[in-house]
Amino acid sequence: MPVEEVRDELKHLLGRCERWLRMEEAVRDLLPDTEGLAGDITRLEALRTRALSSMLNVALLGRQSSGKSFLISGVQGGLRYVPITDEDGMPAAEYLGILPSSARPSTACPSTVIPVGDDEPAAPEGKALLRVRFEGGEVADIGTDLPPAVVAAYGAADGDVTNRRPEHIGRRVEAIEMLVSGASLPVKLFDLPGSESPVEEHEFIMREAWGEADCFIYASQAASALTATELQLIRDLYAHHMHGNAGKRVLWVLTGIDLATQREQGQAAWKSVLATNNEYLHTHFGGQGGQFIGEGFLPVSAAWEAEADFKEARGEDGGSLRRLSGMEALRDRLRKLMESGAGNVHLTKVADEARWLVRRRQRDIADTLDTHQVAVGDLMAQRDGLRERVDGAEHSLERIRAELDREMQRRIRAAQKPFGDLAHELHRELDQLIDDGNLSAEHVNEIDVRQVQMFSRWMTAPGGPATLWESELRTLDGNARRLLRADLGVETDAHLVTADPLDTSFFPMRSDGRRPLTVYGLVQTVANTVSVAGPIAGGAVWLTTSLSLATIAVPAGAAVVTAIAIAKVTDLLKDRESKVHKARQERKEMIDEQVKQARATFEDVARSQGLLLVDAVENHHLRHQARLRSTLTQIMERMDADDTAHSRAVIDRLAPVDEEGRRLVTALQDLSDGFRTTPRPDRSRLA
Repeated sequence: MPVEEVRDELKHLLGRCERWLRMEEAVRDLLPDTEGLAGDITRLEALRTRALSSMLNVALLGRQSSGKSFLISGVQGGLRYVPITDEDGMPAAEYLGILPSSARPSTACPSTVIPVGDDEPAAPEGKALLRVRFEGGEVADIGTDLPPAVVAAYGAADGDVTNRRPEHIGRRVEAIEMLVSGASLPVKLFDLPGSESPVEEHEFIMREAWGEADCFIYASQAASALTATELQLIRDLYAHHMHGNAGKRVLWVLTGIDLATQREQGQAAWKSVLATNNEYLHTHFGGQGGQFIGEGFLPVSAAWEAEADFKEARGEDGGSLRRLSGMEALRDRLRKLMESGAGNVHLTKVADEARWLVRRRQRDIADTLDTHQVAVGDLMAQRDGLRERVDGAEHSLERIRAELDREMQRRIRAAQKPFGDLAHELHRELDQLIDDGNLSAEHVNEIDVRQVQMFSRWMTAPGGPATLWESELRTLDGNARRLLRADLGVETDAHLVTADPLDTSFFPMRSDGRRPLTVYGLVQTVANTVSVAGPIAGGAVWLTTSLSLATIAVPAGAAVVTAIAIAKVTDLLKDRESKVHKARQERKEMIDEQVKQARATFEDVARSQGLLLVDAVENHHLRHQARLRSTLTQIMERMDADDTAHSRAVIDRLAPVDEEGRRLVTALQDLSDGFRTTPRPDRSRLA
């Protein structure tokens, strides 16, 4: 089924889920616990918006003034061409976009453009809502259809803060979001700080965005070719591409070709820059980086397309400008990524979260329904059985957690063993390369790229730490499930409160008060706090391979890359007057220290992931205990009242709600299973 048809089916199911929650709201007087119902209704509405909006998350990278913000506005059809007369009386043009832009990295903040459905109340048709996150985490919706000066006041380096709300003047903005209806593509676009941004908060926001991104756009201005100053950022991107993130594509975009049309050597200047940039990529990231480089840079001009829109709106011919702009070619590449599987991944996450939410609430309804279906003569036996089970559950959780903690530490140590040989392997392959150059920026890049390639092989080898830990964590997950089954028992229809299998997909907690924090997000959050003082490498982002904790694995080489892949040798040596041979020796000695950092980082992240599993077991156990106690209370109330007429009324009202909830859980599961079993095209051909 085409992804658009799947999205329509999911939209239909989510609409049914919303109506089902409102059915539950109508019978809440019969349920023992309806806390959080209003919040779950809001979450279902948000899931519906997610299903209708972004099906691809794209992070834009590039040096300052590379045209990222301008390009985002163009991609989403939000760039407007306005002819003006300049101060000298000459014809000129201004461009009004979705996002502000700034050439000063010191204060400009990360921005995100999020497409939403036209029925989104926060962003009515054709409008954009500005949402701001301030230092400290507070989030505020500023308004829709705002003047550019107001948007710039919150998000641009050169914005006039007096255009903010009075209570926001003087507050530091960490990030802004623009929720846009009527966008050209269902694509969420992250406009990340340039590689030179010194603001510490931006680094954390970048890490989160790198982890959430399905692919990347690297933007470079057509007015000048790539330089050595961009090596570090591209090297970060290369490390992220290589280490555990197979399929995360990079689209290379040469922006602003309209600003480089002067003739040089018989052709437009941007064509020379295009050739130079592609040669640059092949020189520094060739070899195993074929998929990373892809087809190289795509020349585009969002300004030409905006001017074409202006001309065509006036009945003039804008076809030539539109074709030359290259913008539709860029959109086609993004559409291919959506169709190749990224869109399915997005929809699967939405379907899984909706299923988890409905399943959790449906189980409470089923417990109440089962309680009222128990015959009066059986009430005493069920009461005694529930008391016994409650007492047993309360005494067993501490034992289970202690056993899992001990096993987790043992398995972490087993996965760490290969680090004993890492320093020898690094020196064997890198020492001669270090001696063969003068540690210039290009030479350092060659060393670091070799490290990235080596670590990728080493971490994912049959005996590598990533492979070992994936296996150890999977075994830990299996043992956790076994312990739960042994403790909670395999229930039959003769017992109330049937034990569910452990579900580690989602936790009932929130990251920022507005959206649920999934296991996927929690792993990223925990891992991104590890070694935050260290250099950014591969985006310093940790990813999981699935929403299921059973398949969480340390990304290939990530633990090593965080400490090693981007060794800031140039920075360390810049202010020294040592001779080259001393610098080479220091570079070799650095390897030993990096190995120690890598091992410690690996241990921290592995422990964080293991603790997530242990916490999931505890959460599951506590929820089962709560269900037992709630059912016991209802049984006691029935024994006191002995009102069978009331029970029949409860059954009549709850049975339809329970049946629809079961149908929804099954339908959402079938939809997700269909995603997971559908073969996906080879993304490597979409470069």
